[in-house]
Formats: sequence, structure tokens, C-alpha cells
Amino acid sequence: MQALSLVDMGFLYTETVTSPKHVAGLQIFSTPENYPGNFSRDLFDNLMSQQEIKKPFNQKLKKQITGQYFWQKDNDIDLSYHVRFAMLPQPGNEDQLLSFVEHQHETLLDRSRPLWEMILIDGLTDNKFAIYVKVHHAFTDGAKANQLIMAYLSKNPESPMTAFWAIDHPQKARTEKSALSLLSDTSKLVTSHVKSIPSLTKLTTKLLFQAASMYKADMPTPFMAPKTLFSVSPKRARRAAMTSLSLSRVKTLGRITGATINDVVVTVCDMAIHNYLKTRNVVLKKPLVAQMPISLRDASDKVSNNQVAISLVELAYAGEYPLERLMTVKESCVRLKNETRLLTKEALTSYTLASQGLAAASELLHLDTILPPMGNVLISNVPGPSTPLYMKGAKMDKCFPISVLPPGMSLNITLYSYNGSIHVGLVACRSALPDLTELATYIDDAFTVLENEVLVSAIETVSDHIYLLSSSQHSDDIKKESVEIISNMVNNTSILSPRPDVDIEDSRLCETA
Repeated sequence: MQALSLVDMGFLYTETVTSPKHVAGLQIFSTPENYPGNFSRDLFDNLMSQQEIKKPFNQKLKKQITGQYFWQKDNDIDLSYHVRFAMLPQPGNEDQLLSFVEHQHETLLDRSRPLWEMILIDGLTDNKFAIYVKVHHAFTDGAKANQLIMAYLSKNPESPMTAFWAIDHPQKARTEKSALSLLSDTSKLVTSHVKSIPSLTKLTTKLLFQAASMYKADMPTPFMAPKTLFSVSPKRARRAAMTSLSLSRVKTLGRITGATINDVVVTVCDMAIHNYLKTRNVVLKKPLVAQMPISLRDASDKVSNNQVAISLVELAYAGEYPLERLMTVKESCVRLKNETRLLTKEALTSYTLASQGLAAASELLHLDTILPPMGNVLISNVPGPSTPLYMKGAKMDKCFPISVLPPGMSLNITLYSYNGSIHVGLVACRSALPDLTELATYIDDAFTVLENEVLVSAIETVSDHIYLLSSSQHSDDIKKESVEIISNMVNNTSILSPRPDVDIEDSRLCETA
């Protein structure tokens, strides 16, 4: 049996009926043209014919008397329970699809079975169908889920399809361990966390001094975020919404401003939330605080379960202009990266367990109406395939992540890049944000506003330097500098806020839960 990590078990112990701890993906496909028959039904029959279920999809939970959870093989899996077929009523539009997914996403997974489900959804307009897959967060984080679930798709439209549960996935070589060996492993785990205490204590001291206004740390102090309409513990019912952004246009804004993709999309989300609140006559005096997962996974690690820590990022003030807001968010993310680089993986894990544990306790004790929230929104960004993928000739057009609501918060925004687009999946508590689709619209609007301001500022900058070049009053050095700035603009590199020490593709804030 394989023991779950402390982080994995945290998702089990904090799960309630009103706060499920599963994540999901909603894939939308176009049926192959001129297909002779019902493609969706034939695909479902093909999937159901693949009865051999391999690791990790044949694993279920076993709880020891000590409270420790393990994964053990389930030798009696009912595939028809885990894989189902559904038909939307006519006309099969996006609202009906989201309504169906919302109800699926609010129900708990059965812990007596392997913790995953898949539903093939037929009846969409324009000859499309969808697949909804949900897995428990104790089973995987976003990065690993992407690897597992995408494995049944192919770059070649003509390739045969093997269901993701029937694919051999790399597993660590394991041998049966004695009780003494298990005790030794536990001792090593405890020792590693004990060794992280000095750096964790230093961070905690900084945050406490910051809370007392005696110090300015590079990370916000937990439970100091402003109250919002959605800074409440979620009830069971869910809302879901979707929208998409152009990846190339996001990258262009990043290059012009010296920001990362993550900086740009977080800024857009920040603008959208402030605009949403403004329409409800709510203007915050303090910046929003976003919970942002940090990947702790090594590039070669395709086996481990959750390898993620949760950090806090202070966003921008309500009155800041879009470009100014982007620079504020960018600087906050840089400071966070600098702070987390001083901490070990064990320290970051311990910080996450402590902060999320306190938030969960506050939720269970109904203290969220008294205490300030730990954060206002969870924003994560999972990079996906850059080329089109197919399932037996059916092209996957879009893929939307639908994630989990953290303790004491009722809004999650997760982004997934695929084939030139960033697909944005929003999930919220239905009573806190009944009109979530409106917030999705504000994300589209915010990106357009930010893009326009960045491009106008870039044009003005270039125009100023063209004027300097055309003037005989200025020195050759000034003209040389102007030529370099214009050249940078042509090459889509930073001209508004150059910062050569920042890596645009820093994955510690990109690949997330």
C-alpha cells in the first residue's frame, strides 16, 4: 500500500458536503465531419469496452486505525459507475451544459471507490459533444491531472484511442515495507519538516511584524484581506462559467511590459473582480489578496501526487489604472518569488498546511463572519498542450478547468492554455455569486481595456523617440537610445517597464493546482 502525504490527506480531512475537494476538466470536442452514425454513442461504447483499469485509476482509499490513509488496489471496479453517458435537452447550448456541470461538480466522490468519474455529454449544438472528468485533489494536483487525463488524446487525428484509465502510467518501483520501515519513513518525513522550522519561523516572524505595521514583508499576512461578497464559506450549490483569451495577445502584452503571462492574467482577473464589485457599489480600500498555488514538482517528476504550496499575493488598489495595476501585480509576484526562494519545499509545505488548516478550522467553526478572510480568490494557471489534440478524429476545441473552493472563500479562477488560447474556468458558491457569468464577461472586457492601454502607451513611447530621432537638437547618444527602444518595440520586448532579471516563463507561479 502507498501512504498518502500530509498534503494529500489534508484534502480528505477538510472535505465536507458543502466543500468538496475534487477538481475537474470540461473538454469540448467537434464531431468528425461526415461520420456515418452516432459518433458520441460509438465513442462511449468504445470507452466501455476497455475494462482493464490500471494504476492509478484502480486505487481506492484505506484508512488505518491511526488515521493514516493509504492507496490500495480495488479488485472489483464497476466501470459503469465511473463512466457515464448523458444527453442535454434541446437546443443543447452552453448555459445548459454549464447547468449540468454545476450539479455534477457539487456532489462528493464516493470514498469507497476509486476517486474519479467521467461523463460523456452529447446533444451540444454545432455537432459537438463534451467530456467532464473529475478526480479528487487527494489523488492529484493540476499538473499531474493534466498528464493523466490528456494521455487518451493524440496529435494525430487518425490514431486509435486508449481510455486514460487503461494506459500504463509510470509508477515508482515499490516493495512491501515492514512496520519498522514505515516507521523509519515517517521519522524521516518528520525530520525534514523539523529542519524547515528555522526558515518557517523567520517567515512567520516577518508576517507577524507586518500585521503589527512594524515591517513590510514580501508576502501578505494571512487573514488580513478585505471582506468581499464572496469572502464567505461556500454552501453546497455551485455556479460555473467559462471564457477564453488569446494566448498570443497575452504574450505580446507580457513582452511589451516585461511581465509574465501569469502577471497579465492575474491583473485581468483583478480588474474584472473590481469592476464586478463596483457595479454593486462596493469599492475596496485595500487590495484584493489572491491565493496562488506554487508548483513544487521537479520537471522530471510524473509520479508524485500533490506537489504544490499555496502562497498569497497582494494585488492592486481599486483606483489604479490598468497599466499601473499590471506593474503593481508584477512587482508583488516578483517579491513573492524572492521570498519563496528563501524557503525549502518542506517549509513551503508546512506553511501551506498551517495556513490552510487555520482557514479550514475557521470555516468549520463558522468564524468567517467574524475574522478577516485569508484571501479573496484563488487564481491558478496550468500550462497545457500548444497543438491541437484529437480523440478518434474528434478535435478537442476547448478545455476548461473547474476547480475546488478553498476554505473560507467562494471563488476560484483557474486558467488552462491550449492550442493558442487561455481557457478560463470559474467556479463559485451559487448563493455568494449567483451571476458568475457576468464576472466572466468582465474578464473579457478587462483584457481589452488593458491591451488598449498597453498598446497606446507603447505607441506614444515610440512616437516620442521618433521625434527625438528627427530632431537635430539632441545628441547621438540620445538618438542611439531611441533606436534601441524602437527596435525593442518591433521585436516585442519590454519597452514600458524593462526588467531583465525576471524570467517571463517562471513556472513556480505558472504550473499550479
